[in-house]
Amino acid sequence: MDGGLPSDGSGMFHGIVLAGALLLVPAVSLAAPGSDVAERLATLSKLVQDPHPRVRLEALRALAKIPGSRSVELALGVLEQPMDPTLDYALWLTINELSETWIAALESGAWKPEGREKQLAFALKAIRPEQASRVLGRVLKERALPRDGSGPWIELIGQAGGPAELGALLRQTAAGGFDDAATARALASLGEAARIRKVRPEGDPRGALDLLKSGDAGVRAAALRLSGDWKTPPTAEVLGRLAADPSEPVRATVFEVIRLQGTAGLPLLKALAESTDPATRRRAALTWASVDLPGAGPALLAAVQALPDDQTAQDFWRALLSIKGSGKQVAALLPSSGIPGAAARTGMRVAREGGRNDVDLVLALARGAGLSTDNQAFTGQLIREMAAKAAASGDPHRGELVYRRSDLACVTCHAIGGAGGRVGPDMTSIGASAQPDYLVESLLMPNAKVKEGYHGVVVETKDGQTLSGTVVRESGSELVLRGTANQEIVLAKSNIESRNQASASLMPAGLLDPLSETEQLDLVAFLSRLGKPGEFDASKGGVARKWRLANVVHTDQQNGQADWMWKKPLQDKRWTEVFSRVNGDLTRTLMETATKANIWSSKIAVLAVTEVQLAQPGTVRFRLAATQGTELWVDGSKVDGPVALGAGTHRVLVRIDPNHIPDKIRLETQDAAFVLN
Repeated sequence: MDGGLPSDGSGMFHGIVLAGALLLVPAVSLAAPGSDVAERLATLSKLVQDPHPRVRLEALRALAKIPGSRSVELALGVLEQPMDPTLDYALWLTINELSETWIAALESGAWKPEGREKQLAFALKAIRPEQASRVLGRVLKERALPRDGSGPWIELIGQAGGPAELGALLRQTAAGGFDDAATARALASLGEAARIRKVRPEGDPRGALDLLKSGDAGVRAAALRLSGDWKTPPTAEVLGRLAADPSEPVRATVFEVIRLQGTAGLPLLKALAESTDPATRRRAALTWASVDLPGAGPALLAAVQALPDDQTAQDFWRALLSIKGSGKQVAALLPSSGIPGAAARTGMRVAREGGRNDVDLVLALARGAGLSTDNQAFTGQLIREMAAKAAASGDPHRGELVYRRSDLACVTCHAIGGAGGRVGPDMTSIGASAQPDYLVESLLMPNAKVKEGYHGVVVETKDGQTLSGTVVRESGSELVLRGTANQEIVLAKSNIESRNQASASLMPAGLLDPLSETEQLDLVAFLSRLGKPGEFDASKGGVARKWRLANVVHTDQQNGQADWMWKKPLQDKRWTEVFSRVNGDLTRTLMETATKANIWSSKIAVLAVTEVQLAQPGTVRFRLAATQGTELWVDGSKVDGPVALGAGTHRVLVRIDPNHIPDKIRLETQDAAFVLN
């Protein structure tokens, strides 16, 4: 059996056929007399590392037919290469089928977890819970959890540990056995076990509440959230004090814990609704409404009257309408006049997004603010006229700026060139594949035609929430939705009361209401050009589209943290996510807007970071278009030419002089794939 693959374009086809043939061979063990298992494994060891994902997929499934530690080792090794949902599922199936083989290899020492933490984490999620708990108990007996929480152990205990393993984690946490960052992770892991798996640690849980006095805001927030998950909240006096905590995450968590108390938390909510702080009053009103919506009416109306800006209004209405049955009840509470126009328009838009269509609320808001409901049907003639005007006078360059406006949330829901939100369809080729009148109809009447695969679901939970979005993934214990803000919402299936397909598009009607006629025409002109040859064609890869921006300031140097950009995860709040324009340019306006600094901070450098992935080791040649003085760094080292990189993901950083920010930067390579999402 020849395991070599041809070097020409037929390699993928040859590999698929070869791996498929091995998949059809009956299952056999290495000890079987006269078997060719060793030869099959040698061939599969090459196929499972093939650059073509389809070849790796077929090889993974073939490995499931050969029980043994070598098969497990080869299968889990695929995680060191780029993955996709199909490969992920194939690996899950393979490890699930080889579960006892893997456990035996782990127990015998034939498969060692050191240096394979990512593989261990995947395998523990793939096998049955009772198997995972057995494995964790054995592995953790042989090692003490490090003080800095390094490795995957804290999260693995939350995902797969039993009461004994969770109890050990709680004891080490309560005793101060972790630093602050690891303590917060441990508390979150204990909470996940309670929420998703309904498993709590053995022993006394009260030690965790002492961490509410921690000097670290992340620890305080995590301890507070855990008290809600365990239904052991602190006293009303302590919660009231924490509602004024300097940390925003702590303040937000306070109200989630109060909500979980139900009517028992009403006295505290009524007191907080009289706070001098507007944000506290809004949160109190919203939490009060989740427990007693009619009683919260006056507090809600006061909050609506004081909404300061569009983003705050959008967050407020989304939170309010996530309460089961709130649309009709709030409509009945609204006055017939006196509602601020900006707050009403935002509420009308939110009432029609995410598959909702709260007609009563839309009408009540329009009446109360003296606005048109815009509910008339748009005739074919009107749609054709608007499409013709956009073609004649719309400016696609201005239209791209309209598309990027935060109040429209286009970037949040849709991707261009693979970069952006994943709530709705990718817009890369929409202009080349759809007629202008179809685009106009989709903007004005999103419910008329919903693209296949993007019908949303509406989920009602047993604790009184109504949530909508598209399904990202689900398992036997949890459902993950992607909400209208492009956020993942993790729901325990045990807390789901009902689940139905949304009756309306996730894209809200009335989206264009805030735009002038010129802005509407410019937006249509921009969408009409997407995918056509020229500067609005984002179909070709090789250019960085997803960036994260931040500053290096003088205090970083003073505190000896000038290299923080290589250590902090890209999800850290210090980074601001920005997408380049369709042509791949990251403009000066985008960079300056995302890196505004406090007046007392002195900028040392502006940083723009992206990532690249390689399926196998190779030399990467970057082309950076920028002004002189801009530096390119990869994985902590400055580069001036081709750089040798190993397989996997690498951080690429452009360091910019804050006093000479270029009009634009553009980073390209054909030797690696830029990470888009």
